[in-house]
Amino acid sequence: MDSSHSDSRGAASAREALGAIGADRRRLAERFTAETWWVAPAQAFAVAAMIAAPAVGVAGLMSVVTGLAALALFGIEHQFRKRTGISTNRPAGPASLAVLMVLCTTIAAAFVASLVLASNGELSWIIALASAEFIVMLVGVAIYDRSYARDLRRAN
Repeated sequence: MDSSHSDSRGAASAREALGAIGADRRRLAERFTAETWWVAPAQAFAVAAMIAAPAVGVAGLMSVVTGLAALALFGIEHQFRKRTGISTNRPAGPASLAVLMVLCTTIAAAFVASLVLASNGELSWIIALASAEFIVMLVGVAIYDRSYARDLRRAN
């Protein structure tokens, strides 16, 4: 009798622990999406600056602008991690991984296209491309945040 009694207590304890984990995941997901209002525009601006960097023409100055934009992205991630305790560079599941891969691919493709446009002297197209990438990142970061939160809630 004692063994069945301890088994039921163990099962109840396990259910309670799983419930607490689920509640923690929901709270983390809420904290994660609550910060989108400032993270998405900041990251979108930094990426747009990186894409527009080849428009300055001089390789040294382009490197400085690109480096500063990259530092801004790292700083944004650091501030987000300090405020939420969550690192955004590790997807929580398949949906957030897919969105992150698409965002990284668009950034790389836009930067290469910007370099090609700069070598052809098409500065106005670089600005248009940077503006388009700003919008893609603004929307994409919000989608990533929601996908991350959804993946976080689902993971058990």
